[in-house]
Amino acid sequence: MFTLTQASNIIYLENCTYAIDLYQQYLNLLWSSNDSHILHIQAVYSLSLNNSFIPGHIYTYLSQSVALIPFFVQCKSPETIYSNSYLPFTQCSSTITNTLTQRNHESTRTYLNVKTILSMTNVPLLYTGAYDLLLTNCSFQFNSNTYQLKSNDIFTFHIEYEHSINTNITSCHTCNKRTSICHEKRCFCRPGTIPFKLSQHKEYCIDVTPNCSYDFQRCLTSKSTHIIINNHSNLFILILIALICLLLLLFLVLLYCLYRNRSKHTITKEHDHSSNQSIFMINSHERTPSTISTTDSTKLSDYNHIDHYILANEYVSTFYEEYPKIISDKNNGEVVLILA
Repeated sequence: MFTLTQASNIIYLENCTYAIDLYQQYLNLLWSSNDSHILHIQAVYSLSLNNSFIPGHIYTYLSQSVALIPFFVQCKSPETIYSNSYLPFTQCSSTITNTLTQRNHESTRTYLNVKTILSMTNVPLLYTGAYDLLLTNCSFQFNSNTYQLKSNDIFTFHIEYEHSINTNITSCHTCNKRTSICHEKRCFCRPGTIPFKLSQHKEYCIDVTPNCSYDFQRCLTSKSTHIIINNHSNLFILILIALICLLLLLFLVLLYCLYRNRSKHTITKEHDHSSNQSIFMINSHERTPSTISTTDSTKLSDYNHIDHYILANEYVSTFYEEYPKIISDKNNGEVVLILA
C-alpha cells in the first residue's frame, strides 16, 4: 500500500468512482447511482463495547452520535494507482446538505482519519451525522506527489440512521435491512435475531445465527449469547433469593409477634389467678346440702357454744343465698362468725 509523504507535484485523478463492492461487503448499502458517485448508506448502532472501528457503525463522540463511514474511492488513471481497491485520501472540501430543511452549508476543509480497520490499512474515515455529505477536491500525498480529484468530481453520501424496532416509522427503508423486516410501518426482528438495547434504551435486532449469516459485524456468537443468558439467569436467581429471604423475615417477625402476644396473655391470666387465690366461691347451682354441711361443720368446729338449732335454722334460711355471710357475732361485734 501507500506510504504517505510530503509532496510538491500535483497529479489529478481521473475516472474515479466509489468502490461499490467494498460498501456492499462492509456496510448497509441501500442504493448507488449509475455513475457510482452517490451512495445511500444506512448506519447502524454498534454492539461493540470496546473502541474498535467498524465501518458503518454509529458511535458516541462528545455526547453525540456519529457514524463511522469509510471513503472508498478507486481511480483508473494514472495507471500507477489503478490496481488499488481504494485510495488513502487525507483531506477534502466537504459540504453538508440537510435534506429536511433544504439548507446548504458552506464548503469547509475536512481532514480524514487514515486508520487500519478490518485488516485494511490506510483507510480514510469520516465521522458523519444523518445528512447528505458532498466531498470535492479530495487529495493525498504519495512519493513526493499530491494526488487530487478534479474540482468537478463530486462524491455524495446520503447517510441515514437505522430505526429502532416496535416503533412507528415513515418509511420501511429506515429498518435495518440485514437483521429486521418491515410490517405495517414498523421494524421487527427476523427469525434468527433478537432485540437488544443499544442506544438510549431503544432496541435493535442482533444476529444470533451460528454463522452470523445476517450481519457478521453485529452478531452474538453462541458463547456470547450463553453468557448473556447466564447473566440474566443469575440476576433472576438473585432477585428470587432476595424475595425468599424477605418472605422468611416477615414470617419470623409474625411468629415473634404471635408468641409475644400469647406470652403476655398467659402472664396476665396467671397474675389474675394469683391475685384471686384467697377467694373461693361456689355458685348457687353448685351447692348441695353435703357441701354446706361439710364446709360449715369445719368452719364452726371452734364455736361449740353457739346454738346449733339456730345455726341449723340459718342453714335452712340461707341455703339459696349468696356466700360468704355473717351468721353470728359476739361481744358487740368483736367476734364474727362467717358462713362460707
